Amino acid sequence: MKKRQTKKNGKMTKAGGEILSALMEIKQALDDGVPLSERFTVRQVEVVDPGAYDAARICRTRAKLAVSQAVFARLVGVSTVLVQFWEGGKRTPNAMARRVLDEINRDPKRWSQMLFTLPGPTRRVA
Repeated sequence: MKKRQTKKNGKMTKAGGEILSALMEIKQALDDGVPLSERFTVRQVEVVDPGAYDAARICRTRAKLAVSQAVFARLVGVSTVLVQFWEGGKRTPNAMARRVLDEINRDPKRWSQMLFTLPGPTRRVA
């Protein structure tokens, strides 16, 4: 079996060794029947679901930035066609896109400022 990302020039990398050591420690705890919370710091994290976005809310979000669909798509990291489908009510954004939309709505001024730092030929505001 070939080892991935753990060997450098035939030797274990530092990160690979640390990962392997941690996994062995977890395995030993499980083999010993010890609850992981007794041997390790266990944290519970609540991740809030992203907001709901219908066509009108997406249009309002883009309007806050006063940009074209193409620029908005570039900022969010999706295609212009997908933004058109969202705004036309043909598709709804997935959870990751809704998280980005939540962030835009939380601080639209910050996102507007990013428009002038986008790399590449699509940086112009149309």
